[in-house]
Order: sequence, then C-alpha cells, then structure tokens
Amino acid sequence: MGLLDEILKQAGSATLGGPARGGSQASSLGSIADLVMKNPQIIAAALSMLNPKDTSVGGGGGLADVIGAFNKGGLGDVMASWVSGGPNKSVDPGALANVLGPDVLGQFARQAGIGKGDASSVLASILPELVNQMTPQGQVPQGNSLDSTIGSLLGQLGGH
Repeated sequence: MGLLDEILKQAGSATLGGPARGGSQASSLGSIADLVMKNPQIIAAALSMLNPKDTSVGGGGGLADVIGAFNKGGLGDVMASWVSGGPNKSVDPGALANVLGPDVLGQFARQAGIGKGDASSVLASILPELVNQMTPQGQVPQGNSLDSTIGSLLGQLGGH
C-alpha cells in the first residue's frame, strides 16, 4: 500500500468542522480523507514541515524540531509511538496546535491551501502516518538517509 493509501486509511474517519466548531470552509468536503484526495499539496506541506532543508513550514528544523516540540509540550509518548514500529497513538488537534504553535499552523495552512482553523485537525490525522513512514526502522533518519526518505515519500505522491 502506498503512502497516500495509508494516510487516507488513517484519515478516513476524521472529520472537519462540526457543530461545536461552527463548521469551516473545508467542512463541506466531509472527511479529511476527502480533503486530502482533493488537495494533495496537504501532504507535501506536511512533508515540508518535516524536511530540515525546507524552511517554508516550521523554519527548517524538520522532523527533529517537531519531535523536540512534542517532547517539550508533554506529548513525547505520542511522538514515540509514531517513530516506533508499534501502533500510532492519536493526537488531539488542540494539543497539536499547542505543541506546534500558531505560526507553524499558519504556514502549513497557507502552503496546503486550507483554512487556518482546519490545520490542526488535518495535521492530527495525517502526521502520525507521515512520521511513521519516515521512520520505518523505528529511528529518525539523518542526513542523506533523511533526504532519500523524503524524496521517496514525495515520489509516492506523484511528485506533488
């Protein structure tokens, strides 16, 4: 199964908007899986956040900075489950928003072409599988290995 299939499977039950949030521009699209299928740059934007050579989302610290933010924000156990070979723990979109902060979420939303209010929900549904795919041996790849992993994941998206 390819990257997009895995992410769509994971995101399939997540939804945007809803009465408690007052809905959003993207809520009319239904599930996050639908949104990702209609807007593949969402995954590319998330990969930008995880790529230390891309400063467009998150400033260029890449996966190491995201891991650090999770550890600092008290969600190290959640991130550890994504890196390890076991099942991925889910992350609450609100907790994710607190960990990543409004600047990173805004950068992600702009690059992904989604509303800022939907950024944390979308990332909460796709980030676990992206990190899981980037760490297939249960370890964070470094240097050329990380470049190769990100290139491979982008290639699975058809070069988006």
